[in-house]
Amino acid sequence: MAADSRCSRDVRLCAENRVKVYQLGTTVGSAQGNRSEAAPGWVDKLFIGLVIYVVVCSVWMLGGFGGERIRHYVGLLADSPACCVAAVVAAAAAYRMAPGAARWGWRCLSFALALYFVGTTIGVNSWLHGQDPFPGIADVFYLAFYPAIFAAVVLLIRAAAVKVRWVQLVLDAMILVVGFGAFFWFLVIRPAASRTEIDVIKNALSQTYIALSCILLLTLGVLLLAGARGPSGRRVPLLLLAGFATMFLGDILWSVAKISGDYLPGALQDVLYVACYLPLAAAGREQMRASTSRAVPSTSNSLAQSLPYAAMLTAFLVLVSFTHGDIGSPATVMTIVVFGLTLLAMVRQALVLREDALTRERRAARMVEERYASLIANASDVIMIVEVDGALRFASPASKRILGLAPEDVAGKNLLDLWTGDDGERLRAFLAEVAATPGGAVGPVELHIERAPQRYVLEIVGSNLTADPAVQGLALNFRDITERKALEEQLRQLAFHDPLTLLANRNLFRDRVQHSLTLAQRGRHQVAVMFLDLVNFKNINDSLGLDAGDRLLQAVAQRLVKSTRFSDTVARLGGDEFAILLEGVATIAEVETLATSLVEGLDQPFVLNATEVRVSASIGVALSTLEAGAEALLSKADIAMYHAKAAGKGRFVTFQPQMQELLHERLRLEADIGRALVNEEFFVEYQPIVDLGTRSLLGVEALVRWRHPDLGVLMPGRFIQVAEECGQIAKLGRWVLKKACRELRAWRGSVAGGAGLRVAVNISGRHLQHGDLVQDVAKALEESGLEPGNLVIELTESTIMHNTEANLGRLRQLKALGVRLAIDDFGTGYSSLSYLHRFPIDILKIDHSFVNRLTNTYNGPELARAVITLGETLGLDTVAEGIELEPQVAALLTLGCVAGQGFLFATSGSLEQLSKSTFVARRNALWTAQAEGEDLSPSGRFTALNSIVGVA
Repeated sequence: MAADSRCSRDVRLCAENRVKVYQLGTTVGSAQGNRSEAAPGWVDKLFIGLVIYVVVCSVWMLGGFGGERIRHYVGLLADSPACCVAAVVAAAAAYRMAPGAARWGWRCLSFALALYFVGTTIGVNSWLHGQDPFPGIADVFYLAFYPAIFAAVVLLIRAAAVKVRWVQLVLDAMILVVGFGAFFWFLVIRPAASRTEIDVIKNALSQTYIALSCILLLTLGVLLLAGARGPSGRRVPLLLLAGFATMFLGDILWSVAKISGDYLPGALQDVLYVACYLPLAAAGREQMRASTSRAVPSTSNSLAQSLPYAAMLTAFLVLVSFTHGDIGSPATVMTIVVFGLTLLAMVRQALVLREDALTRERRAARMVEERYASLIANASDVIMIVEVDGALRFASPASKRILGLAPEDVAGKNLLDLWTGDDGERLRAFLAEVAATPGGAVGPVELHIERAPQRYVLEIVGSNLTADPAVQGLALNFRDITERKALEEQLRQLAFHDPLTLLANRNLFRDRVQHSLTLAQRGRHQVAVMFLDLVNFKNINDSLGLDAGDRLLQAVAQRLVKSTRFSDTVARLGGDEFAILLEGVATIAEVETLATSLVEGLDQPFVLNATEVRVSASIGVALSTLEAGAEALLSKADIAMYHAKAAGKGRFVTFQPQMQELLHERLRLEADIGRALVNEEFFVEYQPIVDLGTRSLLGVEALVRWRHPDLGVLMPGRFIQVAEECGQIAKLGRWVLKKACRELRAWRGSVAGGAGLRVAVNISGRHLQHGDLVQDVAKALEESGLEPGNLVIELTESTIMHNTEANLGRLRQLKALGVRLAIDDFGTGYSSLSYLHRFPIDILKIDHSFVNRLTNTYNGPELARAVITLGETLGLDTVAEGIELEPQVAALLTLGCVAGQGFLFATSGSLEQLSKSTFVARRNALWTAQAEGEDLSPSGRFTALNSIVGVA
């Protein structure tokens, strides 16, 4: 029971402390929000000047300094400047306010003061000219002053009473109007109206001013009631009421003096007229201060609450004034008794209301206390109060679940007994730090605790509340962050590992490369990095699906891990790219041996869904140097891999310094190629294709060149692959087609039988597969006027065999145009004869490697004979490429190949240069009229050439 009582007391103390902190925060927030920013500096200076001015003028008029005449002029002129200043301050207040009813109210107030200023100025001018301004033009502005000021007060009431209790406000306003209205009627307006005066207009105006001032004061009283309950507080309405009450008192004195004929400027009423503008200007200045600060409800509105009671007391005083001569009559006595009982009833009501308010406050405090006690009891965090030495005084119920310590068992326990080892020392240091820090929170600190079968990770934060009488100890908060730590570990795994293969990702791989380079520099050994790119992965991914592609990547990752050492790091960089980090490398031979085994291992088939697939790898190898960092080493491996891909599939390339220069050149060409197309830096040269027996011209092959402004003339081998990779090859191929067709069409007129000359144009595989090649060819023929049969489209064997069905459809569309189709470099690819006969091919071009073997190897003629025989079997023309020796020509003629090209005949050049060659002359000599009507062969041979084969 004692422990339960002590725990309950501690819970209550914690709740009270929480309430105090909450209330303190609320108070501070309110204080900060209520801190008014100063009004503009010029307004403060103007207001201070007005205070000095009013004091000086009041003292001057009351003291009579300078004689009666000076006093007369001071009273006459003093209030106009003060009125002008009040109007300016009111206008400034309206300008600084947010749009709404209050802003319009202050605009109306500044306008009303401006009207009053104009009326005062006109009256002063009349006095200075020896005329009595009452009644006169000035009264028009004085009377107009009241509608404007009434509008201002109504708008301010509307703005102030947005969030008040309207029923109570209406009742209070009725009491105020009736009570003070009776006072004004019976003691001010009615006595003044009973006076007899010859000048009826003066009398009527005087009574009107008094009546309007009485009504104005009543409306200002209602504004004070609304403003005290509203968000702007009571200061502004109270200042307005004081200013206009002072003006009203001055009006009463002025009216009495005017009616009696005793008015002279400089008397008490003029002092009141000057002084009334001081609270009006102060109200405008206070409104500006309130507008620039956060509005908060006023906490003290006793003055406004007392106004209805003051109205009742005023009405009672009016009654007393009328019955003072008959104070002993029963009616008068009963009236006093009833009034006294009413006051007592109101006092009793006030006491009851106060008691109810105190009861509500106690109930609210108890609810807050119970709420915080419930929050603590049901909180997932453990809340503890301990002594500086770790002795436990209080523990929330969550300690049972997390720490295994029931709240009722904390008596006599020490928190330090729950942890041992490093965690115990960490907790001891943490408590010492909290005890040494009197203000603010300390932590967080992580602790581990094992409670079978789980191991928890706790985060602890502490505050020193020994000075707080509600706590008098160290307040500790334990939070279970076990799940968060597990999630962080998962996120860390995802951040540094590839989710598909579970290999290291690019970030972790880069970090390990950097770390291994640091160790290598200390140990004087090398580090090697390999970049691997899978060849043929995209085809497998497209044909078998993404799931199969993912399984293939996983299988490749497993094979790489098995092929490397335990100390090596295998990473997937993304897509089908992998990387391997080799540490402790002694010689480059070790790396090359591993690279060879990787190439051979990946060349073995993979089985996916009972389907055997094959991929190969292009591997780039780079070794570390003393001066190279991680990024440089990774860049070198990437460059080497790029060269391995360019050299062909299934191989590795070790980085060489010149590769960096080639890469820079490639990047430069990639950036310049777009500009070159626009500036027409490309040009076309032509290599003749001749009849081998007669050396007569059959056609030309168009070869593109690039006249680079800095690098000179570039051959296709330096920029065609760049154009393919940067997506410009289709544009370049389109341009070559048009150029070749147009130039041949224009030149062939100077050659006999020029209408039968062929022009061959090489087309990139990417142009065939991804460009609009059929449309480009059709447009080139249309624009140039060249016959379709004279255009030969050359495609490599590997290009045709890739995506065979789609390419077959495109080739048939080209054939439908009437153009000739040739397979370039035939014999170097991997074509299948079963597919080859399906393609609408016209010409086979024998690769120069077969031509070279004709005279260099024992079985060279047999390889060439196979290609030529295949062409004859399929009904195709054969054209030999790269002929450099006369014995090669003789061997080709013996094998049956009668057309060819090569450096033996001519290098590439312009068509004008070709016009002067012996090949054109020979054609001119052999061309006959009979040949005009013949159907030439796909390569352009005519019948007359067959009869003299071997003669030339």
